[in-house]
Amino acid sequence: MVLAGDIILDLPPPPSVNRTRRMDFSSMRIVNAWKNVANAYVLAAKGRADRPLRLTKTPRFELLITMSEQHTKIDLDNGLKALIDYLRKIELIEDDSPEHMRRLTVEWGNAPHGCRVTVRPLQ
Repeated sequence: MVLAGDIILDLPPPPSVNRTRRMDFSSMRIVNAWKNVANAYVLAAKGRADRPLRLTKTPRFELLITMSEQHTKIDLDNGLKALIDYLRKIELIEDDSPEHMRRLTVEWGNAPHGCRVTVRPLQ
């Protein structure tokens, strides 16, 4: 269920932490390539006519992350680090400390491009 104030972002599936935390430079290339594609998705969402994306930092929030089994075969939790770090980088969230991120829900489901992120502001 989408609530007023929710920010919904469709992204490609994030890379697995198993691939991105290796002690070599190939992991940086993997993450940077994913960020470049994600940036293109964010830019497209900002210009969408039906529901343009407005990026604003949310002081307290919960995240609902839906991953598509048709787009990725990683374990459900393995893409979270790269994804949450990316949300901080594009300033969609303040940070993922307990002061700000109050709930995190991750599930398999419908995500048209592989990963759907819903940022729900809390009072």
